Amino acid sequence: MDISNTLSDERKQTVIEVAQSLIRAKSLAGEEGAAAQAVIAAMRALNYDDVRVDELGNVVGSLRPTQPPTNSNGALMFDSHMDTVAAAGAWTKDPFGGEVSDGKLWGRGASDMKGALAASICGAAFAKQDGRLKNTIFVSASVNEEQIEGLAFADVLAAYHPARVVICESTGLKLNLGGRGRAEVFLTVKGIPAHASTPHLGVNALKKMAKLILALNEWQPPFDPVLGYGIFEPTEIISNPYPSVSVLPDRCRVRSDRRLLAGETEKDVLDPIRAIIEKLHAEDPTLNADAEIDTETIRAYTSATRTMLKFQPAWKMALDDPFVLTCREALGDPVIGYYSFCTNASRSSGLLGIPTVGFGPGSEHHAHIADEYCELDQLWGAAQGYYAISST
Repeated sequence: MDISNTLSDERKQTVIEVAQSLIRAKSLAGEEGAAAQAVIAAMRALNYDDVRVDELGNVVGSLRPTQPPTNSNGALMFDSHMDTVAAAGAWTKDPFGGEVSDGKLWGRGASDMKGALAASICGAAFAKQDGRLKNTIFVSASVNEEQIEGLAFADVLAAYHPARVVICESTGLKLNLGGRGRAEVFLTVKGIPAHASTPHLGVNALKKMAKLILALNEWQPPFDPVLGYGIFEPTEIISNPYPSVSVLPDRCRVRSDRRLLAGETEKDVLDPIRAIIEKLHAEDPTLNADAEIDTETIRAYTSATRTMLKFQPAWKMALDDPFVLTCREALGDPVIGYYSFCTNASRSSGLLGIPTVGFGPGSEHHAHIADEYCELDQLWGAAQGYYAISST
């Protein structure tokens, strides 16, 4: 369908105003209450048929077609997360002002991803107003995504059972058909404490960890033609005791970020690392180490908690998948892309196999930066795109 004329000037202004209301509601992960209220207000103002808040504080609005469903595509869900990272760095704009200037909307979350959330809330509602809906539409505003992708969204999927999902993370209006997953791997090395003046009487866990990290740095994770190479990158090191004065550490832990490719399992992640550990131990019996995937517990702004293994699988959709073909037609044959980072699609597609695509405004490179922004043309283009997909 031609989506170029679906937004009047009045509708464009509505998209901006909803996005501004979201940006002005500070919402670190676990503190999304104000943003949730802004979402609820916007959905009610746009005459959503139903708006509900679940135990974790996810907000889901429902739009039902005025006539019975006219095809078998099934219910469609748009998902955006409400939480943002902190507004760190040297800002020249008010991070919570929602300023519009130079053809851009400025503020924390403008790109990641309150602009997309506003566009999905509005685009789907406009399609309903114009009588274009052929199936039920759910618009999800999920929580705690910046802490762990997919954990809070799991509650939404379990409650609403959508047949199709659009993840609204930034794609620059490309249609993304996959994305890397993510695992957090903890490496642990055990040593033997001793006085630093007599290191030969102990085993320095920190030095042994350095040897392990250097060995792992030479290892190359697998490659995928569209997702690229998997990544294994250490991000944190902690020795025990800490602080330590004149004592050899008897324990050292390193947190590593492992970016996953489609099809990789927990075993695929851990086996190569453990094989390197075994090789190093054979060469140096004093090097005793292990690797495991971490778990994390989130605490939502409602005080409810959830715990999950920090393993979010990668995902890919085929170019000829029926849902992909539907979106390509609706969006006018857009450029195809893939996420380099992890999203809530790791739950919908990677774990549950629900047909999922990514489509959203702005560049992924604008996320988490000072003076974050989303170009207005991107914001409106996303709303038009969500309108078009809602009409399928």
